[in-house]
Amino acid sequence: MVKVVEQVTPPRRKRFNKNKKKAWRKKANISEVEERLEDERREERYGGPLEERKDSEMMFVDLGDGEGEANKTETGDEELTLEYTVDKIPADSGKVQLKPRKVKVKTAKLKSHEFINGLPGAKPPRKPKKGQVTLTMSMKKKKERQSQDPRLIKKRVEAMSQIVQDYQKSVKKPKTVIKGNYNTDLWEEGADEVTKECKKKGLEESFITAISDYYRRERRMKPIKVPKVRHVPTSKLDAVTVPHPGASYNPSYESHQKLLLRAVKQEEKRLRKEEKVVRATTKMFPTIDKAPTQASWLAEMSEGLPNADDDDEEEEEEDEEVKEEEKKEKEEETEETKEEEKAEEAEDIEEATDDSENENEENSSQEDNTEQGEEKTETKKKTKQAPSDKVTVSSKPQSERKTKKVRRKEMRLKLQQIKKQKEKEERIRNSNIYKLKTYQKEIVQEDQEAEQRTASRRARKEHLKSMPRRLANMKFEEEDLAVNLGDELPDSLRTVAPVVELLEERFKNLQRRNILEPRQKHKLKRKYKPKVVLKRGHREELARIEKMDFTD
Repeated sequence: MVKVVEQVTPPRRKRFNKNKKKAWRKKANISEVEERLEDERREERYGGPLEERKDSEMMFVDLGDGEGEANKTETGDEELTLEYTVDKIPADSGKVQLKPRKVKVKTAKLKSHEFINGLPGAKPPRKPKKGQVTLTMSMKKKKERQSQDPRLIKKRVEAMSQIVQDYQKSVKKPKTVIKGNYNTDLWEEGADEVTKECKKKGLEESFITAISDYYRRERRMKPIKVPKVRHVPTSKLDAVTVPHPGASYNPSYESHQKLLLRAVKQEEKRLRKEEKVVRATTKMFPTIDKAPTQASWLAEMSEGLPNADDDDEEEEEEDEEVKEEEKKEKEEETEETKEEEKAEEAEDIEEATDDSENENEENSSQEDNTEQGEEKTETKKKTKQAPSDKVTVSSKPQSERKTKKVRRKEMRLKLQQIKKQKEKEERIRNSNIYKLKTYQKEIVQEDQEAEQRTASRRARKEHLKSMPRRLANMKFEEEDLAVNLGDELPDSLRTVAPVVELLEERFKNLQRRNILEPRQKHKLKRKYKPKVVLKRGHREELARIEKMDFTD
């Protein structure tokens, strides 16, 4: 018996990961949301949702099809005129002749475009909430102050305006202001479509420049700024140099000899460089036959050292020399002591004479001098008796304090010296007036020297323009001159062979004109030694071949 299933179980929902953005876009079902939004848009087109519309907007009284006021009001707004009018009705024919109007008639708008600008009674989709304004803390404080004292806000505004005026007065304006009538429109000529459109809409000039630059940059319309040295030639040399007349297939004797001389000088210069390298490296070190051996090295290092036999003789000589030196030192010491004693005696005699003269003049001063003389003699005796090791000498001399009189005198002398120096400087300055002619000559001479320096510098720059510059680590080296010797000159044009390779000559010419930098041919250098390995199959095959017998 067949059972009838009334309720069919829905198919099991397919599960998928929801933690990926891909699932949000593709797997999410948003059909319900779209339907609801579509209903809302439809209601907005027809004047808003039904719950919010008034009864008077949705209902009206139908007065029928008669010629009433309702029909007049409906058709009164539209301008309806006939395109054809009845001019006359002829009596013969029963037809009506119509005459077209010359003036065009305004027709009513199509109803198919009714909802482009929205219905007249439609409300905005989102109503602004009345009376709801977000207030900041400063606005709240301002309202509180205004409620307390309404004049406070007015005083505050006046104070702020006064501060601004004072600041504008304090700012220094430029003295020279160019006055002119700026009536010309900078954007009128040479402007793109964007700037013209912006000017029509009445935008500010500061915004127009930014918009125009952005538009040109994004559309790749802005011209690239070319550097100033773009069209300046890198060298004054010609792109194709005329070869020397001696390099011709049929040169004259003089031109051929001149070219040979140039080639010889170039070769001599190259050989001198090679010889310099050899002289500074290889020739500085001796060859194997002239290299020092162990015996020669030992003899050279031990040269000047004493031998064992000569030790005793040298010791005796040294003892004799020491004794002689000691005798000389003793003699010199005795002579020095005698001279010191004589000098001290002479000083004592001089002091005694001074004391006797002072006694005759003043008694008081005589006593002081005698005491001083006694003190000096005592100190001298003490110094004679005391050993030389115990004598102490102070680094700073003991000087008495200057009196006010001495200081005033020193100050006066110092001021006089300063005054003399100023007078001297003033005198020299005044005398310089009479040297105006010499100064004028010096100025003229300096100007001439400066002009000569600038001229020589300019001439050097012009000369360097025809020379290859240093563009890389390497210097430019001239290629070898292509010269045919006398016996290598061709007999006819059929036997002429190219002496110079064309690509190499062009490459060197580009380097000479500072278009390419001098370079060397790249050489591959291995950082490691390549390992040679024989394959296993080859090795087995070679071993099998070696075992084979080829005697038969």
